[in-house]
Amino acid sequence: MAEIDPRRIWWEQARSALAEQNWPLLEGTLLRLLEAAPGQAGYLDLLGHALLMQGNYTRCRDVLEEALRCGSTSFWTPHKLGDAHRGLQRAAAAIPAYEQALRWGSDSPITVRNLLEVLHGEAVASALARLEAFAAGSPPPWTWSDPPAWLRGACDAATRVQGESLAAWLCARGCPDGPVRAVVWQESLHRLEIPATLRLLEASDGALESALAQRLQRLLQRP
Repeated sequence: MAEIDPRRIWWEQARSALAEQNWPLLEGTLLRLLEAAPGQAGYLDLLGHALLMQGNYTRCRDVLEEALRCGSTSFWTPHKLGDAHRGLQRAAAAIPAYEQALRWGSDSPITVRNLLEVLHGEAVASALARLEAFAAGSPPPWTWSDPPAWLRGACDAATRVQGESLAAWLCARGCPDGPVRAVVWQESLHRLEIPATLRLLEASDGALESALAQRLQRLLQRP
């Protein structure tokens, strides 16, 4: 009778732990696999994921850097490395990691979202310049009903950062997304720029926006 390779059992256990999001079990199982097969980039990448999900950013960074040295070619490796740097409050190191993920073919809106958030935190102008670069590589007209990944990531980032700059950039290019437009009209309303707020509200199709537009119109009509 052939002897069962314990690594097969550990790998099945790792897959089960990943499916169940049991990060400590996944970490422990991958450490056993790496003891038996050191330097496996795939195992190291997955171990980095387990550590990231547990908030262990320092070890995650070290493990993912090792995965890259061992030949990982998955765009998720530098993406997660960017997340680890971000968790360590190292924005300057997170930016090139996300950019590397994009160069390696990331089609995830999350990569764009995280990159824009970090750039925005460093300098709003840098985030806007990166948006312009994305747009230059994907010239309009864009299909807003099924936008490319970078536009989806940009919309997510616009609703998560402080201020209206990203949202205003998107709205100026026809973004119909309600939450993105809300960022702009709420800022406009806060500044009591009623006519500008009305223009934004009238371009939206939500019930809340319609009701607010009617109230503002009545307010403007009062003597």
